[in-house]
Amino acid sequence: NPILRRVVETGGKRRRDLFIRCGYLGFLIGVVIFSLLSSTSSFGSMSLDQLAKVSAQLFRTTSYWQLGLVAFLAPVFTAGAITQEKDSQTYDILLATPLTNAQIVLGSLLSRLFFVITLLISGIPVFSITQVFGGVAISSIVTSFGIAAATAFVTGSIAMAIAVFKVGTRRTIFSFYLF
Repeated sequence: NPILRRVVETGGKRRRDLFIRCGYLGFLIGVVIFSLLSSTSSFGSMSLDQLAKVSAQLFRTTSYWQLGLVAFLAPVFTAGAITQEKDSQTYDILLATPLTNAQIVLGSLLSRLFFVITLLISGIPVFSITQVFGGVAISSIVTSFGIAAATAFVTGSIAMAIAVFKVGTRRTIFSFYLF
């Protein structure tokens, strides 16, 4: 899809996306450290069973925070897809291209969700920490990431649908969170 390729090629070079990725990972690492520090005082005196329970709790906490962040960030990224075209007055030109409506919508949606998916993928090392301590199966991590990706797709789709009717990115995002 030409829209997907254009946005992914140009968007990955922006500093804003780098700062968002760093902030996302920093927040997840902070959640892991805070959860580890609040769950126990020392790892040396813990049995393997206790360590596995702490790891499972750490995984649950981090998964919930990841899901919340994805549900918050996906609309922010996707709401700008249509409104940016409208604001720069290239939306009418885009409609005049030989692309079908489905190609325009899916290309815009998937190009914006690409950044959310890269956030999810960048969080894999954080979730791998729970594998070191035991108590969490790989299938649980894969399921957690699948749920987060599906949440990103649904919330992004809803935000994009609202963007079609609203003018301006801020109005769209506000309407989404109000909805």
